[in-house]
Amino acid sequence: MNHRWGRGVVAGVALLVRVPSVQAQGDFEGSVSLRLMARAPQGLTMQPVEYLVRAGKVRVNIVGPMGGMAMLAVPREQKLYLLMAAQNAYSEIPITAAAGTAVTEASGDVKVVRTGRRETIAGYTCEHVQITSAAQTTDVCLSKDLGRYVNPLEAMQGNASPAWQRAVGTDGFPLKVTLPDGTVALEVTRIEPKRLANDLFSVPLSYTRMEMPRRR
Repeated sequence: MNHRWGRGVVAGVALLVRVPSVQAQGDFEGSVSLRLMARAPQGLTMQPVEYLVRAGKVRVNIVGPMGGMAMLAVPREQKLYLLMAAQNAYSEIPITAAAGTAVTEASGDVKVVRTGRRETIAGYTCEHVQITSAAQTTDVCLSKDLGRYVNPLEAMQGNASPAWQRAVGTDGFPLKVTLPDGTVALEVTRIEPKRLANDLFSVPLSYTRMEMPRRR
């Protein structure tokens, strides 16, 4: 398993799972379709992501450098699972191991200013918030209806969380994130409340367990 991928997953999902509560995602159940900005050798690209929420559990389906993968957070079990369809395998990370990374990611001087300006995106209302760090000011439109957010693209980039994500924390779900140059770093394209099958939030019995590589 790619070491940068594994470390990035821990950093990206730690903001979600460090507080093991079923209420972490509120009462929303369903799917959220996202487009996330990704940096590739050929330049900036948009990465489609499927974000599923049910009863405090979160599953994020993405396509990465190793094929289709999913991140599954199960707070009641104090576990985070990385599902690798191409390898028919999974890795398991205790939430306590991920939580330490969250503390590091959340550090830094970030200022949040609520503008009171609201917008409707994909049928849901969000409030524009200005998030300022030493590097830049980012406009984030936050919704209170979808619970807590984790940036799944961190798993592919293996980088520290951006300032806007650190500031958002448990405060809402970003429906649109706009950088100072007008680039849209994240945009929700569809929100579909619906019942989801239980087996989407469990490790398939046919998968083989793989150990995560230790950090050096």
